Amino acid sequence: MGYQRFLTPASKPFDPIELARETERMVTRKGEEGLERKYTDFYSVPVYRGIATGYAVGCCLRCFYCWSDWSRDFPERCGQFYSPRQVAEKLFQAAERGVGGRWRGLIPKVQKLRLSGCEPTLGKEHLLEVLRLVHRSKYPIFILETNGMLLGTDRAYVRRLAEFKDKLYVRVSFKAATPEGFTFRTGAVGSFWELPFKALRFLLDEGVYARAAAMTDPAVMPAQEREVLISRLEEIDPAGDYRRTLEEERVDPYDTTLKRLKAYSDPEFAKLLERELSRDR
Repeated sequence: MGYQRFLTPASKPFDPIELARETERMVTRKGEEGLERKYTDFYSVPVYRGIATGYAVGCCLRCFYCWSDWSRDFPERCGQFYSPRQVAEKLFQAAERGVGGRWRGLIPKVQKLRLSGCEPTLGKEHLLEVLRLVHRSKYPIFILETNGMLLGTDRAYVRRLAEFKDKLYVRVSFKAATPEGFTFRTGAVGSFWELPFKALRFLLDEGVYARAAAMTDPAVMPAQEREVLISRLEEIDPAGDYRRTLEEERVDPYDTTLKRLKAYSDPEFAKLLERELSRDR
């Protein structure tokens, strides 16, 4: 069986932790300055009222509504390798350049840093070294956006992240509250559905500021499952007041999203799309 690309009608549920390991072999390598990792770009965006963002390559889930670029599905062909020092410098430079266009007047200064895009927790030692460099910088906040799969399997990883908790905010993105919903939306084996919940609990127990976000668009998540999700989050973090404050994501019509949606239901389109993307890269 080849590397798991975007979901198609023929896709079989996969082990997301094994896919994480397989993806790590593609997006990380040893370098002279430590573990290098692939990224597609670094620039500031207006979300979070202005934040410098590094866009990581590679993920261990295959959500059919995902907006990320094709580096998620073709990590071996996309992006460039950067050392932790280079990543930190790129983030600092992006923050100094600030947000462009009409947002510059509204957000004159960027003071937050972030890793996002696909799954930034792939390449543990790389991420931890980036955090060490950020921790010594003038920037007060670093936001890590994650699906929680690796953190939910490795509490020791969470403990190491907690070394930087005075600047760290972790946003855990939830996809489901049932095994069936998890497989349907991510393509992964349903028994792994609880890992993001474990990740959130581990982070909070280690004193890391962490919040949940969730894809609760009624087009992809039934109301009953949304209720189960919120109830579970409130059990884990009663102070989070998730019934009132949950960050709820919606399916946005990005080009990548629309193509992934069609590929999930149309086998002929899926074949053509993979052929096209393979040729382009």
